[in-house]
Amino acid sequence: MVKLELDQVVMRRMKEDDIEHVKALIKITMPRSTGVLGSSRPSWDYVGSSYRGTQDETLPNSYCRISGKTPVTKKPRRRIAPKDKDQETSTEKVSPEREQAAGEVWVAECDGEIIGCIFRESENRADIRRICRVVTGCWYRREGLGQLLVRGLEQRERESGARRVYTHVPYPSKVAEVFFRKLSYQQLGEGQEEDDDEERKLETPERGFLGHPLTKVFYKDL
Repeated sequence: MVKLELDQVVMRRMKEDDIEHVKALIKITMPRSTGVLGSSRPSWDYVGSSYRGTQDETLPNSYCRISGKTPVTKKPRRRIAPKDKDQETSTEKVSPEREQAAGEVWVAECDGEIIGCIFRESENRADIRRICRVVTGCWYRREGLGQLLVRGLEQRERESGARRVYTHVPYPSKVAEVFFRKLSYQQLGEGQEEDDDEERKLETPERGFLGHPLTKVFYKDL
């Protein structure tokens, strides 16, 4: 396996042409009724969250500043053929209100292949952001790709005026917990901040059958 060159990774908004590839990457197997783990919504609006700008909107890649190289976006090596249902939805007219409510999906692309993605929910508080899913391809784990996606999104949100970002990690996933702790996230309720009690009312773990927690809430001040 060839080592991933992080300075050649382009992190850009997902487009409609990327939807099937992203779905395959995250291997969605949960029924719609159970929701998207870590998200407050029952299912994700892929069409609504797709980017429609004429020029790619990208996240900053800190490795490019270190190496001095410029990542190149190539034509994708492969695409997954859309299903008939997706062909129909691709012609939908997406209103600005739906686009705003849908949230954002950012994909990591290298050498024309989508190798990771990060989901950000729509803004319900002006200075608060919420990450609900970070995914990297199985061949690119432990290469720093997940951290690159999170840090790139954090920088963008910091520049847009956000003061805090939340993430709900699967319970009891130790891998996800260790990952976010390495990025200086801490579990809500561990700190001694005065606003902890109020924040815990606004950011509560997702719960399943009989009230058992499905997620743990982590946060980071930007």
